[in-house]
Amino acid sequence: MDLPILNTGAIVEGRVIEKTSKALYLDLEKYGSGIIWGAEFLASSSIIENLKVGDVIKAKILSPESESEGGFIELSLREADKEMGWKWIREVFNKNETISGKVLSANRGGLIINVNNFQGFLPTSQMNEDHFPKVEGGDKEKILESLEKLIGQEIKVKILEFNARENKIIFSEKKIDEEKLKILLEQYKIGDIVSGAIGKIVPNGAYLTLEDNPKIKGFIQLSDIDWQAVEKAEEILKIGEKHQAQIIALKDGELKLSLKALKKDPWLEKIEKYKEGQIVSAEVYKFVPFGALVKLEADIFGFIHSSEFGGLEEMKQKLEINKSYEFVIDSIKTKERRVNLKFHPVK
Repeated sequence: MDLPILNTGAIVEGRVIEKTSKALYLDLEKYGSGIIWGAEFLASSSIIENLKVGDVIKAKILSPESESEGGFIELSLREADKEMGWKWIREVFNKNETISGKVLSANRGGLIINVNNFQGFLPTSQMNEDHFPKVEGGDKEKILESLEKLIGQEIKVKILEFNARENKIIFSEKKIDEEKLKILLEQYKIGDIVSGAIGKIVPNGAYLTLEDNPKIKGFIQLSDIDWQAVEKAEEILKIGEKHQAQIIALKDGELKLSLKALKKDPWLEKIEKYKEGQIVSAEVYKFVPFGALVKLEADIFGFIHSSEFGGLEEMKQKLEINKSYEFVIDSIKTKERRVNLKFHPVK
């Protein structure tokens, strides 16, 4: 009967049959007997110390046809342990599991964390709000001091990416928070009205911290703060102010809010005085690619198409910027906030 073929690097299971001060012997059943000795024995001494005859362990084939005395197959516990560890890392990553790790050390970029005897890196960009170093001015030494306070703590992380060849693992706390946030957001829908306080103001808007779920911070962009043009959010909003807002979008775990949606559009109030077919005297505000914008009053503009005059150049010959003319209101589109005009030549 032919013996099974073994390949270098294969992981096999064996039962401990003898342990000496220099070697560990395993029964590999159909493959024969294996030995862990020399440098491999010393490298795995902490593991071997706790083994006893009859224990079943996994080992990695170093040499299928050993030159050792007795013809034993040379094995490595260290390499098997490492390979099984990377297999576990891969499974955790594929299943998107949350794991616990101990902070070993810190540098200005983040934390070194030990998980299941593997060391990985948690960048500051992937930390949650509780652990992120809040240092005004970004002082590097103070950031490091803040991070060093976490050494020795157990924190929960997910594996963001890994590379076994490079012995590299990147962890994330943010990923856990983002997934929890998505679950919280499932209770909301577009059109819902929420209450909260302004927690942060940024150049392009502000964040509202929800009263019923403080972990949720909805974003209000500048154009959704008020019906009037807003250049800086801080001109209208203040940190800590309480507001009600309407949910206008739910996308990729983000909540987008509008304050102006709960305010009456002043344009709709002003436009009520105008009717289709009405003749109005209005000032030409500016020319645009297909016509001109005409100012009926403050914040109310009408549009007249250049085809009314045979083309844009012909229009510019008959109309002057900042000069008033008579126009006929052709249509009023309230949803688009648009007033279409026709020219009413003086007879």
